[in-house]
Amino acid sequence: MIYQLFRGILIMSNATEFEMRRRERRRRERLRKKRIRAAIIFIVLIAIIIVVAVAVSMKKGNNEQQNTNNVSVEATENPENVVPTVEPVQTNTLNIPPATEENDLLQIVKDSVQEKRCYLTFDDGPTENITPQILDTLRKYNIKATFFEVGSLIDSNFDMARRVYEEGHLIANHSDGHNYEKLYASTDTFINEVNACFQKIDAVTGGAQTMRLVRFPGGSYKSSADSFSPVKQECKAVLKENGYYYCDWNALNGDAEGKKKDAQGLLDYLKSNMPEGQNVVILMHDAAAKQSTADSLPLIIEYLISEGYTFHRLDDINYQAAVTTIAPESGETTTTSVSSDTTSNSESRTTTTTDSPSSATEEPTSTQSTQTQNTQTQNTQTTTPVPAQSGTAIIIQ
Repeated sequence: MIYQLFRGILIMSNATEFEMRRRERRRRERLRKKRIRAAIIFIVLIAIIIVVAVAVSMKKGNNEQQNTNNVSVEATENPENVVPTVEPVQTNTLNIPPATEENDLLQIVKDSVQEKRCYLTFDDGPTENITPQILDTLRKYNIKATFFEVGSLIDSNFDMARRVYEEGHLIANHSDGHNYEKLYASTDTFINEVNACFQKIDAVTGGAQTMRLVRFPGGSYKSSADSFSPVKQECKAVLKENGYYYCDWNALNGDAEGKKKDAQGLLDYLKSNMPEGQNVVILMHDAAAKQSTADSLPLIIEYLISEGYTFHRLDDINYQAAVTTIAPESGETTTTSVSSDTTSNSESRTTTTTDSPSSATEEPTSTQSTQTQNTQTQNTQTTTPVPAQSGTAIIIQ
């Protein structure tokens, strides 16, 4: 009886120990499975993160490549919508009269042999919010423009001014402080501000940009309503003496005229004052408050493209000058027009011969003109135009 009781207790003890071991094994098995599941989930999450990062990187790379190519998908699919491209401009091949002889660049543009050329210009920058939007749009269409920058704003936004230069645009001078009272106090204060601003432009470009171009704040037009107009006219001569060109405009989008306009309003304003049959220099602004200008720029560019214009910087001018030769004995006058394209370095000539005032006017062929010049070599003083070289301008005596 005692034996059976002891045996029963022993069996129960063994069973309890077995059950405990079994439960421990199950617990460990569950724990192992939990760890495996956690490891699998962790690996899956890492894989998802890697895939997302790769996808974002590839998308960003594709966007950058698309911007680099400067061609929109729409233009690629529809050849009729492809926008014109502009070859890089050589800043040292100006084929225009030197500023010490003729420094009204707008008049030079009007007198050039070009047709349907557009010069987009932006005043009162650089700024942190508007200038980048302007640059992005110009880059999309592969267009080069001219930025008339204020010296004090170059100081505060030097990196943005540097971006303007690095993306191939021309930086021009819009005074150092843009304060009319101080700027136009005298010709001395004017030229001092211009020189100070040019030094800052020189710091941005590293001295690589040699064209000295100014735009008067408020423009240089003669106007009885402009109290600073008399001083401005005197300043033109001072600029000439110091080798500076100045350039006004013959069209504008009206972003500084009257009440504020939206993008469509600016386009409509430009259409209303576009000159007919002329190359066009368009005034716009990239000042901090000109968001509508940034919004309207694509519309303006598309309109100008539809009208057949090409886009250029203000140091890319194909200028024509006339050389007159007079034979002292016969009184015959020969006028030769010389044109040299800064991008192709090609030269074209048109010759017209005029007898004495009492004679009829004739336009001989180039062969006849050559023969006439050969027969009058001894009696005629001739002037031979020299094609423009890098860093020089054709000077007509």
